Amino acid sequence: MTTTVEIATVPSTDTPGTCIYLHHDKRSYIFGQVAEGTQRAFGSRKIHMGGTEHVFLSGSISWERMGGLVGYLLSVGGAVDSAKEYTASENVKRKQKGQKLLKQTLHAGIGVHGGDNLCHILAACRPVIFRQPISVQSHECRDDSRGADSKRTEPDWKDDSIRVWKVPVRRACSASPPKRRHDEISNRSGVSDSTDLPPKVRSTISDPDVAAMIVERIMFSGSLGNRSVLLPRKIRDLKSTTKAVIVDHHTLRAYKGPYVTEGIDVPNADGTAWVFPEPGDNSGDGKSDDVLAINHFPLPKTAYGETAMSYIVKCHSRRGKFNALAAKEYGVNPRDFKLLTSGQTVQGKDQMVVTPDMVLGEPQPGRGIIVADIATPDLLDSFVERPEWEIPEIMEHISVMYWILGTGMASDARVQQFVRKHPQMKHIFCAQDTCPNMVTHPGAAEIQTKLRRIDPERFPLPNFDNKVTYPAPSADSPIELGRAGKKLQLMPRLVFDDQAMAPFPDLMGAAQSVDEELVALAGQAQAEASNPDFLARVEESEKDIPNRDTEIIPLGTGSSVPSKHRNVSGTLIRVPGIGNYLLDCGEGTLGQIRRVFDSEETADVLRNLQCIVISHVHADHHMGAVSVIKAWYEQSLRDKNNTATLAISCIGRYRGMLEELSQVEDIGFHRLRFPSCPHLKEKDRDITTAQDLGEDNFGLAGIKRIAVPHCWRSYGTELELTSGLRIAYSGDCRPSSAFAQACKGAHLLIHESTFGDDKQDHAKAKKHSTMAEALGVAREMEARRTLLTHFSQRYSKGDSLRRERVEGEEQSVLLAFDLMRVRLGDFQKAACYIPAVQKLMESLD
Repeated sequence: MTTTVEIATVPSTDTPGTCIYLHHDKRSYIFGQVAEGTQRAFGSRKIHMGGTEHVFLSGSISWERMGGLVGYLLSVGGAVDSAKEYTASENVKRKQKGQKLLKQTLHAGIGVHGGDNLCHILAACRPVIFRQPISVQSHECRDDSRGADSKRTEPDWKDDSIRVWKVPVRRACSASPPKRRHDEISNRSGVSDSTDLPPKVRSTISDPDVAAMIVERIMFSGSLGNRSVLLPRKIRDLKSTTKAVIVDHHTLRAYKGPYVTEGIDVPNADGTAWVFPEPGDNSGDGKSDDVLAINHFPLPKTAYGETAMSYIVKCHSRRGKFNALAAKEYGVNPRDFKLLTSGQTVQGKDQMVVTPDMVLGEPQPGRGIIVADIATPDLLDSFVERPEWEIPEIMEHISVMYWILGTGMASDARVQQFVRKHPQMKHIFCAQDTCPNMVTHPGAAEIQTKLRRIDPERFPLPNFDNKVTYPAPSADSPIELGRAGKKLQLMPRLVFDDQAMAPFPDLMGAAQSVDEELVALAGQAQAEASNPDFLARVEESEKDIPNRDTEIIPLGTGSSVPSKHRNVSGTLIRVPGIGNYLLDCGEGTLGQIRRVFDSEETADVLRNLQCIVISHVHADHHMGAVSVIKAWYEQSLRDKNNTATLAISCIGRYRGMLEELSQVEDIGFHRLRFPSCPHLKEKDRDITTAQDLGEDNFGLAGIKRIAVPHCWRSYGTELELTSGLRIAYSGDCRPSSAFAQACKGAHLLIHESTFGDDKQDHAKAKKHSTMAEALGVAREMEARRTLLTHFSQRYSKGDSLRRERVEGEEQSVLLAFDLMRVRLGDFQKAACYIPAVQKLMESLD
């Protein structure tokens, strides 16, 4: 039985958090931060997610530290569901052949552990995440067992593989102050609607019970059949074991008694409570009066968290190696060997009493690690004064301490003093200034580098930095600097495996590996694209298109889940002199922005961001929006006198999610505007137009949203800029004539093209479009330029997509690639490179 520990991610542009992966036989655990990009990094590193049974979130709870958790849970759930489908399908075949049937593997679910507001953040996502095929049990730490009793040595949690001591650390002040400027707090400058005022910092954290019940009984109940509703019960019929809520001033509150069933007089016994359905219970349809839709009521309001979590993790001690030869010499019957290994005494030859110590080697103590998450200096004093560090029973046999630190904190005297006090263990520093901002997805970067060799104007190199600013530790220092892939075997023997460390990709070698024939073909394309006659024809044909210098940057072109080659949906539109616009915002979008732009240009992208469009609530289209919004807000705070607002085009439930998340951390919600969330009577119209955008018009003359066939409340969108430029975006959908007609004559159409033309049945079943169907919408719309994106991840590198259709569309159609940069006026120039690009993609392994 082997236990290994691996650094899955370290702070980087793609993965802003540190994630520690602990694997024991067929069971896995996550410690640290599950930031955006974690599941994609696991894919690139070939780390198996499906065996994850517990996630221990470190630090204070915030979207920055757990923004990738929902996607991670969905991926594990998807893997579990796929395994069930495979087993069922395989058993049908086996039954027909008379073969032995496979056993259906059951997943025990995932336990998620963390500090204040863990349940609130998860439950806030209920408008967009519900009825998942995997169960989740939330464990929000509100107690400090050794803070109350410094001599307590028992672990706070354990199973048959590991023991965990939870180490909550309280800040020097009671709560993190909001980041808003003084004038926003006192004068409320730039805020016109009282409902958008900055929320005040409350003095108490909310009761997590309601949120926990929503997470465990509605969102992640382990059954796809559950409805997102509560069922009515009389209060008199409730038991102490019943999971129930009551509506208190339009807010849900957990009902915790009194109970008539316990013989207690209940004044409001005939009142109505609402109970959560059991897993698999699909009672009610969410529309009738006898159920309560969970999305219609807000969560109990909460406050900023006050604690940051760290963990001590140790394996169980193991018995020594069994000496079968010695046991036989003592005359022990082989059938009694198992009794000896379990610690029992048996009888040998000549009535000899054989004890376990006579046949077992030295026991192996359970080795362990520490995961210490200290993001800010105001946590350090509380951390170093924790009683655990002085308890020998807890601290013995600790091999490695992983320090998850804020920038600059590795040099703090208190950290260095702690290291000197505990030189017997390795201290691995994981921070932005101690870890290289290296390329996380080498496969994607190498393809990008090869594409740049073909077309350098449209394919930039990703930004990265393999150096660190923290001084290199001396050879005899217990300090090491964190690197993704750094791995150790914890049990049965302590072995450090630095060979597993992720290497720096050889991008220069990737560029030089491009075949000279392809380079020559690219040279021909360059000559064609720079021909004066060609350029004159382009100029004449496009003179009526406004904003031809508009830049389109696909940040994610994959569907469903991020892969090592392509991120999920997100397209950035930069219109010089007017502003920037994001069409959908999948997980990792902010990281993609920071990969394609340097720090100065990234600041400009955020500073001039005007609107984010959320086409629908499937996770691959919006789970990165919170990070982008917060980054936009923080950039505005750096710019003096910047009181800009940001438009979010979404449905009302998505707005509610953002508002609830803003109670946990300041994401700048009071600066957000929601022009596509009009009055309730207008919400269900097939086509809605927002033209009265207020004083801050976001560079827009109007936003048109058209209902399209995909999932519940899916919309195609047209942005009409004040310059007259019209951009149509399909989101996900089947071909829609209503969308084509509503956006007739758009200058740019960005349309999903999930499947190749040979997958028509798949497209219909999944309510997506094939490439031919997307081009049909473009023709009906009479779109001047078309960009096809959102490809199924089955086309891992895009080489399986048929590109010959694109060549026949008068050089007005392009296929999107992650991090490609193309100007609206350069579509015809870019089309010259299609043969070279296509041949390159077909040549990839």
